Amino acid sequence: MEILIGKNSGFCFGVKRAVEGVEKEVKKYKKINCLGEIVHNEVVVEKLQKMGVNFIENIDEAQNNSVLAIRAHGVDENTYKEAKNKNIEIIDYTCPKVKNIHEQIKKADEERYKIILVGKKTHPEVIGSKGYAKDVIVIESIDEVEELSDYEKVFCIVQTTFSYSKYIEIENKLKEKYSNIKCVNSICPSTKNRQLECQDIAEKVDFMIVIGGKNSSNTHKLYEVACKVNENSVIIQDENDKKIEECEKYGIIGIMSGASTPDETINKVVEKIKATCQEE
Repeated sequence: MEILIGKNSGFCFGVKRAVEGVEKEVKKYKKINCLGEIVHNEVVVEKLQKMGVNFIENIDEAQNNSVLAIRAHGVDENTYKEAKNKNIEIIDYTCPKVKNIHEQIKKADEERYKIILVGKKTHPEVIGSKGYAKDVIVIESIDEVEELSDYEKVFCIVQTTFSYSKYIEIENKLKEKYSNIKCVNSICPSTKNRQLECQDIAEKVDFMIVIGGKNSSNTHKLYEVACKVNENSVIIQDENDKKIEECEKYGIIGIMSGASTPDETINKVVEKIKATCQEE
């Protein structure tokens, strides 16, 4: 048996920065709030809850004069104003690449572009980014391009963890539709490299395992990438998933994880694979 593990597996820069930062701050303050799950990974969330992190869905749940951590996904501009009104101390771990999207959207809005944001409509990064302009159109498929109205000048930007191949298709379609369009490919290089490596590994192995939280958008995109080139692909959350038992049938096994999957989980999955195959 051979196991190929993606070099781009594990926490991305933004997630690593946020998780380590919140761990440090909760030790200092003993108890802090975090707006939304810090990452879409139950193992990480449960660990931080035990340390004293209280995950809330809305800033209205945060008490006046409390401490609030902003996760890597970022938030809309109004959240900062509400925090200031409630005298809440903000610890901001918004990914710098997401911050850049916010700044680009604000600038495009000031220059009176019609703004199109390519991304998953329900993703927290997209929801937050929308809040930096008066009117942002969000699309997530090439079919939606045909439904767009005619605009004099268009500015297009994309969610950092969106599918690279899907975005390129959408961008090309937008350029066909609008003659005056400015496109910014803001997909994080880590996301692009992870997806490309996932495809490369999936093509080489007999059985492909993608590891990540069940609510992790970027993990599900990796799974989609793997399935396109290898029908023997599965997605799991951790080493307790029974799908791991299927590895007994195959000689070469590939592993890739989402950006919210800690190294500890990846290592446990590898150990479980080895133990399962040895039992066989």
